[in-house]
Amino acid sequence: MRVYIEMSLAHHDRFIFWCDPGSREYSVLKNGVIVRRPQGDHFDRVIKIACTVDDALFLLDRAKQLYSDAIPDIETALAAPRDL
Repeated sequence: MRVYIEMSLAHHDRFIFWCDPGSREYSVLKNGVIVRRPQGDHFDRVIKIACTVDDALFLLDRAKQLYSDAIPDIETALAAPRDL
């Protein structure tokens, strides 16, 4: 089952900064794609990270240890309905 985590570029950059480049969380975060979302009269750019539920839970655990500002974005993705 896939989870799609969306977070601001700033949160993504700060979270990945604290990760070891050889770690699983770094690999998952690095594979995110920049997307544009309408925000009023302009577009906001965010990172969209496609991963498994297990990877999202792992990222949540690592965010609790390394960068707590990323927690709400990961929890939102985990709470969203998914196709089986």
